[in-house]
Amino acid sequence: MALQKCLVGEQFTGYLHVTNTSGHVVDNVGLRVEIDIGTSKYTLLNTASASKNLPAGDSVDALVEHPLSTAGTYALTCIVFYSCNGEQGQFRRAYRFPALAPFAVSQRVVQMDRQLLVECLVENSTEGSIFLSSWGLDCAEGLQSELLTEMDPIIGSSGPLLKQRGCFSLVFRVTPQDESVDSAALREREAVGVLSLCWQVPDGPRGCMEGHQIQVKAMAVFDLDLQVVQCPAQVKVEEPFSLELQVTNRTGELLQPKVGFDLRMMGAVKLQGPCQRPLQLQPGQRKRLPIELVITVPGLHTLQGVSIACDKVGPERLDFGVLCDLLAF
Repeated sequence: MALQKCLVGEQFTGYLHVTNTSGHVVDNVGLRVEIDIGTSKYTLLNTASASKNLPAGDSVDALVEHPLSTAGTYALTCIVFYSCNGEQGQFRRAYRFPALAPFAVSQRVVQMDRQLLVECLVENSTEGSIFLSSWGLDCAEGLQSELLTEMDPIIGSSGPLLKQRGCFSLVFRVTPQDESVDSAALREREAVGVLSLCWQVPDGPRGCMEGHQIQVKAMAVFDLDLQVVQCPAQVKVEEPFSLELQVTNRTGELLQPKVGFDLRMMGAVKLQGPCQRPLQLQPGQRKRLPIELVITVPGLHTLQGVSIACDKVGPERLDFGVLCDLLAF
């Protein structure tokens, strides 16, 4: 038999044909077939309790099957045992073949309040083209998922056809089933779920790669965000200039944050006006905050030391590090 490369999720099928080529009857003929991958071994066939006599020229056939659920090199061992002229005998044949993962999967998990956005980038890792025929995310206990990826009608019922190294992005929204679970508790979850990917080779076999764990801890996206939206390319030393910050409320409730400025961390970048600026933000609202600055020393400076404090979000104060570069001459 000729064993070629197989894909994870494929059903391995082997056909065994044993013939008595001697000129006399062979007694108690039995078969045992085993397959192993790594440290796991499976018995596919064992006819020891139903051995049979095999006249000259006769044969015995058997069919064995096993799902290839793990990538790696499989070893198939076929053992034929018998007795002849009162003596016990046996012979074996061994075959090795690889099972390759049809897809390479990379994932990113981002938390937004009480939901996780899970992006799975599925790449064809075979040497030819392959259909990604279906998929599913089986969530961990207490979570539920919803597919956000919109299917293009041109893809058809067979799913997207991925050429070699071709990619397809799957995006799921994962939310707690229990309404009482808050964003902090969700942030501590590491096991998101298990991804299953079904495939089909054009004019070839099909299968399902199961058990890909989505265990990436979610990157926290804070309830409040701050960024620079308008900044001059260069300014003059000792001459005031304007800069605009934008504060975003990502929550579903009214917030009243205070934008603070740490003058010690700002160095030669001097703030004009109070060191705390209160704001009021509706759910999902973005609001711009203009500030006046003066730079006292020529050169390239960074705007840092800006934070947001708000009683209703955690942590109590959010520090945003370096926001932008400022060139003064």
